[in-house]
Amino acid sequence: MQPQNAKEALRLALPNYSGRSVDIFLGNLLYNEPSWAALRPFLASRGYRLRPRYQPDWIPSWTNYPGPIDNLRVFEDALTPPRSNLMDAVRERDGLKVVLKCVDIPTEEIELAQYLNSPQLLSDPRNRSVRILEIIPLPDDKTRALIVMPLLLPFSILPFRRVGEFAEAVSQFLQGLEFMHEHKIAHRDACFYNLMMDGSRIVPRGFHFLNPWTHDGVNRKGFEWRDRWSVRPVQYYFIDFGLSHRYPSSAQNIKDTGIFGQDDVPEHSLETPYDPFKSDVYQLGNVILKVLSDYEGMELFVQLGRAMTNKKPDERPSPSEALKLLASLDKGTLRRRIWRRSTSSRDRFMIKYCRAKYVV
Repeated sequence: MQPQNAKEALRLALPNYSGRSVDIFLGNLLYNEPSWAALRPFLASRGYRLRPRYQPDWIPSWTNYPGPIDNLRVFEDALTPPRSNLMDAVRERDGLKVVLKCVDIPTEEIELAQYLNSPQLLSDPRNRSVRILEIIPLPDDKTRALIVMPLLLPFSILPFRRVGEFAEAVSQFLQGLEFMHEHKIAHRDACFYNLMMDGSRIVPRGFHFLNPWTHDGVNRKGFEWRDRWSVRPVQYYFIDFGLSHRYPSSAQNIKDTGIFGQDDVPEHSLETPYDPFKSDVYQLGNVILKVLSDYEGMELFVQLGRAMTNKKPDERPSPSEALKLLASLDKGTLRRRIWRRSTSSRDRFMIKYCRAKYVV
């Protein structure tokens, strides 16, 4: 039962909230959260701990907050997952932060995850598929399973400071496409939100799944991170193979139909067959152009992005051809500093000469 002062705080605060925010304020779990909370004992038995919000003794931390509550996002336990099939957790034995993805067993995603994470394929350094820690069948449910992956950082969430940092990211993603295509796998969603990086050396203190600009999910002040150049090489990965497909190894001149992914691709069609590998190239090229729209002095990469997004699929470079272009960059060019257009002259000076760590 809520104490009297909590009830009064609730009465005063409710007019400031609407929709799902009311449910969050009241301490209700949203959408598929009750299902995750119900899995807590099972996940604990497998060595994974969910956040306090999903523990049986959870009491919202704002219940006895002294004063008005203008923004629930200042409370870590008010943060909710962006998608109902995703949840973050901690592996108890070593404190590793992980992401749990609930997938349907009949789909191709689990089969692809196992194939791409086989010892033989993992031995190829071009394999940029997210590493799978384990696959856990759900209890009393033969139709679904959990894919357990390390928590990764969105690849462009922290600024690129040098040409070589961006070149490393693009090169690895191109290597990933080259590798997948050699194995007759089309990702079909090689788009912005599915490109990640290992942030363990960039943000040594760790980052929060739902607010990666913070260590604890709440406080941006004091967020500590390192330039990629100082901890290179950084590892980059593709995630989300829910739309991906593996074609027969003997297949040639592969064509497919369907509209897939976060981006519109000119040739996508429900009826007219197209080359799904060329579609992957277009999607990655779109990401390159999207990121570079925020930066100055990256004309070579802009040209590459435009070539990869040519409306005529046959005129797009293959991943191998694009990699040859990047291989021509000399060491001096790779070391050159780059800036987001929004970075002021003062901030550039502070970053360059005083080692300031603004996320700009």
